[in-house]
Amino acid sequence: MVKKIQLNDEQWTKLVTLASLSGREAKVESSHFSGRLSSHGLVSRDHRGRECLTEQGKHRLSQGR
Repeated sequence: MVKKIQLNDEQWTKLVTLASLSGREAKVESSHFSGRLSSHGLVSRDHRGRECLTEQGKHRLSQGR
């Protein structure tokens, strides 16, 4: 069982936004990249530096707010 990581409103919104993009190019400022989301493996960057949702991020979204 994976521990449910508690997210604040901004972090949750970021996950939902990245999920809704699903493959489309993310137009997110690099300064908005959350160290906490990446350190927990929920968000990463692709080879172009764009943010993307990981499988763990998708699983966290499925757990609900």
